[in-house]
Amino acid sequence: MSATTEVTPTTSAPVPAFGGGTVTAVRNTALLALAAGCSVLAGLIHYAVVPEHRTEWVGYAAFFTLLGAFQLIWAAAVWALPRPWLFSLGVVINAAAIALWAVSRTAGLPLGPEAGEPEAVGVIDVLCVIAEAVALTGTVAALWGSVRRRS
Repeated sequence: MSATTEVTPTTSAPVPAFGGGTVTAVRNTALLALAAGCSVLAGLIHYAVVPEHRTEWVGYAAFFTLLGAFQLIWAAAVWALPRPWLFSLGVVINAAAIALWAVSRTAGLPLGPEAGEPEAVGVIDVLCVIAEAVALTGTVAALWGSVRRRS
């Protein structure tokens, strides 16, 4: 028995699904470009601040390195293989990054040498969180549009 899930009529093609069957890949080019581009911007910003955060605490540097790597890899992966599960992963990670940024600017992080001390809001981190929010919004819009078209 072959299961097919139509994701979006914009541009789609059936692809093999894990466990058999096929899944139609999400392919709304404009939303994909927006989400992937903003993820690249956020990832590059995170890489740019690694040296600064390394002087504060190696844990911060490791976090920014991993988050930047995820955002860059996710952008390439979702562009090359636009699958609903990749979109969902991008939503979760970007939402978590935005929430963590909000906590770090209001209550302070629970870890590190400055635990519990809120950080100042800066231009570069606001730009980064806006990029994450736009990536998140573009991703949700692509998924939402595909779900509405299926019903």
